[in-house]
Amino acid sequence: MNTNQGIYLSVIIPTYNEEKNIGKTLTGVRKFLDAQGYGYEVVVVDDGSTDTTCSIVEIIAEGWPELKIISNEINQGKGAVVKQGVLSAKGKYILFMDADSATPIEEVDKLLAHVKKYPIVIGSRHCPGAKIHIPQARHRVILSRASNLLIRLLILPGIYDTQCGFKLLERNAGQNVFANVQLKRWGFDFEMLVIAKHLGYTFKEVGVNWYDDPDSKVRAGKEALKTLVELFKVKANLMKGVYSSTGYIRNYEKK
Repeated sequence: MNTNQGIYLSVIIPTYNEEKNIGKTLTGVRKFLDAQGYGYEVVVVDDGSTDTTCSIVEIIAEGWPELKIISNEINQGKGAVVKQGVLSAKGKYILFMDADSATPIEEVDKLLAHVKKYPIVIGSRHCPGAKIHIPQARHRVILSRASNLLIRLLILPGIYDTQCGFKLLERNAGQNVFANVQLKRWGFDFEMLVIAKHLGYTFKEVGVNWYDDPDSKVRAGKEALKTLVELFKVKANLMKGVYSSTGYIRNYEKK
C-alpha cells in the first residue's frame, strides 16, 4: 500500500450480530485493498450487536492499523450507522458494503471506473451487467421486485435497484447527502438518492455480482412493511417540498 497518497478509499461496513461473517469479510477486504496502490481505511460501524462481532473486529484491528471500529451500545438501524460511518470517513471516495460481502469488495473497481463523471455510483442486482449467483428465496425475490417497482413509480423513475448495499460516493457529495438523510433503517438507500437529486448530484447505476446470504437475519415481510412506510414518508416529504432548498437541505460542515 502506498501511504504517501493519503486515504483514497474509505470502506464503511455496518454490522449487527455478524460474528459468523465479519472475520471472513474483513479478511477478503484486506487482501484486496492491500494489493491496491492507494491508501485506504476500513471503518466497521456496529449497531449495538449482542454477540461477539465487536470483539472479533477489535482483535483483527490489533494487527491492521487501517481498520477501526465505531461501536454503538443501542441499535439504531442500518441507515443510522451507515450515516455515522460516511460522516466520519476521511477518504477521497467512500464505499459502503454489507458485512456478509453479498457484493464482494472486488466489485468496487466497476464503480470506481465511473467516479470522475458521477459523484455517486450505486451497485445494482437488476440492471444490465448484474449477475445474481445465489438467488434469494422466492418470496424474498417477489417482495424485492415489488418494492423496486413501487420505488420507481413513486420517487425514483429509471432506477432498477436502490436497495443493493454497495454504493460509492465522492466524499464531499456523500457527506453533503448524508448530512440530510433522516431515515434510520432500510429506507435510507432511496432517501439518499432523492436528496442527491435535489442537491444536483448525478449518479449512475452499475451492475454487480451478488450472492444471497441464506442465513440473513432480515425478516422479509416485517422489513418490507417498514420500508413501505418509509417510502411513503419520502413521497410525502417530496410533496411537501422538504427536500428543496427551502426545506432542511444543507451542506455538511466537518467539526
